[in-house]
Amino acid sequence: MTLFKIAPRRRLLPLALAVALLSGHAAAEQRSLSQGWLFQAGEAKGADKASFDDAGWRKVAVPHDFSVMDKADGTPPFDAKAVGGQDSGYLPGGQGWYRRHLALNAADAAGVLRLNFEAVYMDADIWFNGEHVGRHRYGYTAFTLDLTGKAKTGDNVVTVRVNHVDPSSRWYAGSGLIRPVTLDLLDPVHVAPDSVFVSTRSASAEKGEVDVRASVANRTAAAAKVEVLSQLVGADGGVVARERRQLTIPARGKVDIDHRLAVPNPKLWSPDAPNLYTLVQEVRVGGMLKDTRRTRFGIRTVTVDAENGLRINGRKYVLKGGNIHHDNYMLGAAGSPDADRRKVLLMKDAGYNAIRSAHNPASQATLAAADELGMLVIDEAFDMWRKSKRDADYSRFFEENWRRDIDSLVVSGRNHPSVIFWSVGNEIPEQATPEGAKTARDLAARIRLLDTTRPVTQGVNVDSPANAIQFAELDVAGYNYRAHLFGSDHATHPKRVMYTSESTSKDAFRYWDPVETMPWVIGDFVWTSVDYIGETGIGWMGYSKDWKELGKYPWHLAYCGEIDATGRKRPAAYYRQVIWKSGIDPVAAFVEQPAGTEDLPDRDYFKEHPELDWSLHDLHQSWSWKGQEGKAVKVVVYSEHPEVELFLNGRSLGRKAVNRQTEYRTSYSVKYEPGRLAAVSYRDGKAAGQWELRTAGAPAAVKLATDRRQVRANGDDLVYVSAELVDADGVPVYARDGDRKFRVSVKGAGTLAGAGNGNPMDAASLQSGERTTFHGRLVAVVRAGLEAGPIEVEFAGEGVPVQRVRIDAVNE
Repeated sequence: MTLFKIAPRRRLLPLALAVALLSGHAAAEQRSLSQGWLFQAGEAKGADKASFDDAGWRKVAVPHDFSVMDKADGTPPFDAKAVGGQDSGYLPGGQGWYRRHLALNAADAAGVLRLNFEAVYMDADIWFNGEHVGRHRYGYTAFTLDLTGKAKTGDNVVTVRVNHVDPSSRWYAGSGLIRPVTLDLLDPVHVAPDSVFVSTRSASAEKGEVDVRASVANRTAAAAKVEVLSQLVGADGGVVARERRQLTIPARGKVDIDHRLAVPNPKLWSPDAPNLYTLVQEVRVGGMLKDTRRTRFGIRTVTVDAENGLRINGRKYVLKGGNIHHDNYMLGAAGSPDADRRKVLLMKDAGYNAIRSAHNPASQATLAAADELGMLVIDEAFDMWRKSKRDADYSRFFEENWRRDIDSLVVSGRNHPSVIFWSVGNEIPEQATPEGAKTARDLAARIRLLDTTRPVTQGVNVDSPANAIQFAELDVAGYNYRAHLFGSDHATHPKRVMYTSESTSKDAFRYWDPVETMPWVIGDFVWTSVDYIGETGIGWMGYSKDWKELGKYPWHLAYCGEIDATGRKRPAAYYRQVIWKSGIDPVAAFVEQPAGTEDLPDRDYFKEHPELDWSLHDLHQSWSWKGQEGKAVKVVVYSEHPEVELFLNGRSLGRKAVNRQTEYRTSYSVKYEPGRLAAVSYRDGKAAGQWELRTAGAPAAVKLATDRRQVRANGDDLVYVSAELVDADGVPVYARDGDRKFRVSVKGAGTLAGAGNGNPMDAASLQSGERTTFHGRLVAVVRAGLEAGPIEVEFAGEGVPVQRVRIDAVNE
């Protein structure tokens, strides 16, 4: 049984600017254009001309965000007077120009050429060899420009002008070519890249039925007799199903193909077993191979209703979700595939199984990682429609562009099994009005022309009964901060499927409990799972109706992430693991910040404005509280198990019950003394888990860790190197008086891409490599170069020995 509507099946719509599917398949040839770009900030008169002299421009790699670049004099880009202010994390927008020289031989220049941009923030104009070939307004959707017939043998020039007018967003958006750029070189007879859609008709352990839809194009002046071979290939390389078609395609025409393939004993995709297949389509003319297209997909079904909740392949799942913004902190908004993948992996490792892409389409790297790791995704389109939230936001362009951008959202995401819902918007000003209902209806109808297999949803933040007019146009109802409505709204709308599309972290139990007790409530997405730039200080100072008291400069992070901006789990993440009963860390203990030891400004402001509060409980993973000897400190213990016992230097401080009634937590008042603090959890009277905090001495060394030790010498691969201060016994140094300044340098076959510490008030350069640790930690990002060889990363800190780590860059 499903609650979402199934629209009549229709042919695919042609796209004015076709959307490139940038993940999971290869054309006759797809070239990465990540390297070789030249950049100039500000106005560059005449730069649209092919003959323009760009010799003095800065060399950059794409994805690239020019808003986080240091200024010409080397000073950081953060500015208390930035137009975007708190929204943008005090970082600027502005105009920027990119140029890319493209060498083509005669055969390439004469072929079918498609230039693919995954996202450009924002309002971009593109020229090719001096000819204006396109304009794309939205900063988050993919688009393709057809350059066929416009290229020449030898040097060709792609020019992009970005016009990011502030204030354009409620969060940090970045500026520039923020996602990958590629070039497709195709034979005139080929599978149209935008046309491929693989969906699951049925799925069981015994049999899977897969529907394949695609179009084969013929851009020659004569009809072509074509053979199309479609094969489904498993992860082991074995072919599990195939079909061969003979087609005659008219001159400069196309033929749509639809077929159903049966897979015996399929390996189904789910969050617990993210099995993937590849559709391999080969096009031949006269026996000669003209095109090979690969599309990765998963065999899985999604159903949802108020009685049984969300089911994948017939099994019930609940959404253990987190909202994310798109920036990557020390890289700014540059959506480097490795950085986007790392964010998904951090969430997976913390127990999340779902992502809401707030509030714009997710990157292909994010979706690909979700496919591989088994994360469920709500892919969201917009944060505003026709009515603006900021003076220069997308509402200026919505009326003219929403159809194109909805098409891009769906076409670029529909082959990803991780995507389970399409969201048409978030907290839209027109919501719950006749105008808003009509727009939601139009957006949903557009989506269903391209994909009838997924429900449509929206994040709505109005109370009932006003919300009924909006939810009537949707398949699944997303509630922002309104768990109190789940019972009463179910009574009046018993078939409505509900979930929390945004919740506050400090109220995690209140938002999660309905998921476990109300079948029609299918999940909860916290704001936020990973910290981000912009909306400064909302995780510390709470909510003000006019926002004027939120984090003033030098604040630049929201500081509400359960995982901090460097990737370190904060106490709230451990609590969420416990209430989810994830088994990852079944018991954890933290210390409430003692009065007078705060390392950030006073946070009492939110007490006067309790409407919303995104702050996290002020807890710390530390038993180093110099000056608090003999004073009572509060220790909070989280546990999945029904009993916990706290020990201080081997002495028991008592056992306590922990259960649903206590919200799976308890607390102790402990007179502080240095040493060891240990929490032990019990099940059936037996010890089942342990957590320990130790008092640290002075910093004696820095401990380095990398997420990998080998990269490809492709100019794109990233390595994250974390540095943690430890004392002579290897105990992490968390106290702020132990923080040290560091100089991070990279030598050999790589470069420093950025470095950050997660301190929401440290507005130092993200690129220079000069950083101070925050709670004993900082993280550097190293980018591989284009030549194989060793990469040496050095951390030189005050008062501790220099530490180095080697990474090897190898040829692909």
